[in-house]
Amino acid sequence: MKILATDYDNTLKRKKVTKKDLESIARFRQEGNLFGIVTGRSIDMIKTSLRYFDVEYDFIVGINGGIILNDKNEILAHYLIDHDTALNIIDDLLGFDNDFCGFCDGIRYTRLAFKKKPYNYFRALIFGLKATKKKKILRNEKIASFFILNDDHRKVKEIYRHFCDKYDNISVFLNGKDIVDISAKNVSKSNAVAFLADHFAADHVYTIGDSMNDHDMIIKFNGFAVSTAEEEIKEVAQEVFDDFTQLIAYIDQDESDKHRWNTK
Repeated sequence: MKILATDYDNTLKRKKVTKKDLESIARFRQEGNLFGIVTGRSIDMIKTSLRYFDVEYDFIVGINGGIILNDKNEILAHYLIDHDTALNIIDDLLGFDNDFCGFCDGIRYTRLAFKKKPYNYFRALIFGLKATKKKKILRNEKIASFFILNDDHRKVKEIYRHFCDKYDNISVFLNGKDIVDISAKNVSKSNAVAFLADHFAADHVYTIGDSMNDHDMIIKFNGFAVSTAEEEIKEVAQEVFDDFTQLIAYIDQDESDKHRWNTK
């Protein structure tokens, strides 16, 4: 049995999810294989989009590996950031002049702060980001990840380096050019896919993505990139594909050992 794990934004969903790709994925699953999404989005956000585009799946990995669900929406794994560490991160975030920052319990995002300009109010509405205060977080919030959005790309790199250098008990990801994601230590897309490969006793594992938060799972599983991926991702990918019809045609013909998963 084969597993295909894909990033979502700008990988499976390239402005939209095409009917052609959905038909190829359906055939792949009908042959007894498993297909799922591995994303930086929260579970609520990704499920809303999957329903809109009629994407069927066997698993979802949310917040870069911080939460894993099966097709029955049962939680298989869920990793939280240490509470004291989370509070220190909040203090740091409030010191940066970000367009947006907030946190997620794995299922839904909550807004912590944002720069008050018209476009950001619209973003908050679209993303469904309700505001909260630190007092409430101290009382009862469980935090699995943080997100930081900044339209200044140089500032994004500064924020990324800050959290990488200051903390050794979290995982920090660049997600495109304007987003930094923070998760619990050892959380990654590659670890989540490995968990699923063991859980489902897969024979072969295939991954595909477009951005730096996909880098680890592409390296670990000799994975692929879409043709619109960042150059750093194309450089490490085994192959580059225009769409999932091409990808799945390749998987159908693959007889190499590059993607074999040795189950225990």
